[in-house]
Amino acid sequence: MLNLNGFKKTAEKKVNQLKTKAHYAWRIGATGFSFASFGVGGVVIGGVIAPLVSLSSRNHALRQQRAQQVIRHSFKGFVEMMVSLGIMTYEVDGLDKLENSRQELVIANHPTLIDVVVLIGLMEKANCVVKEALWSNPFTKGPVRSAGYILNAGSEQFIQDCVVRLNEDQAASLLIFPEGTRTAKGDILNEFQRGAANIAIRANVPIRPILIKCTPSTLTKNEKWYHIPSEPFHIQIKVLDTIHVDEILEDTTVSPKQVRQLNQKLQQFFNQELLKK
Repeated sequence: MLNLNGFKKTAEKKVNQLKTKAHYAWRIGATGFSFASFGVGGVVIGGVIAPLVSLSSRNHALRQQRAQQVIRHSFKGFVEMMVSLGIMTYEVDGLDKLENSRQELVIANHPTLIDVVVLIGLMEKANCVVKEALWSNPFTKGPVRSAGYILNAGSEQFIQDCVVRLNEDQAASLLIFPEGTRTAKGDILNEFQRGAANIAIRANVPIRPILIKCTPSTLTKNEKWYHIPSEPFHIQIKVLDTIHVDEILEDTTVSPKQVRQLNQKLQQFFNQELLKK
């Protein structure tokens, strides 16, 4: 009887190991398929849909809004596809705050490759800051340019472009990641770049902080897409109440000193909030 029980346990263990390996192999394949689909979708949007949108109206602002809606629904569909394939799950605390966000500077930490995809898919109206690599990438340049997203060229003009966009009537919120790039594995944030603080002071709009946690950690900086965890990853998004610059700084005049102080306080705020359970 003991030998039979031992054999049964060994067999069950091997079956479970095979199931785990098969599931892992499935998720690698599904992840590859998802990212390939993302690339193809970018080409289709840039090469087919964007030109059609540009012909839909003579109003430049309206064309950009329509292109942004195409991207929003595409990103939302991409995330739901990854959920359906068993690659990931996600939850949002404060979704209504994000959906109804208007004329706010939305800032978030950046733990994974798909943070911007998830957030844009959840925001009804959003502008976005994109780096040079996405601006010139053949898979992404069509969508980001047609949507009127702002190129982060690290210049004074970039700051002015963001301020002008935020101060337009009925403006969409502007999403930016102050870290400038994804964090490496672990909970330590990259040092915040001063662009977000500079924009916040000059535009004088509410700041909407968003905390993002990914468990287990994956798709971090310098991590390949196929380095997936042993189980589906879970993204937890917490949308916080807005912060006003004059609540943080006594002096809100535009100066390098004030920008530096606001930047430091925003980083301290994120570090403290991310440590909370």
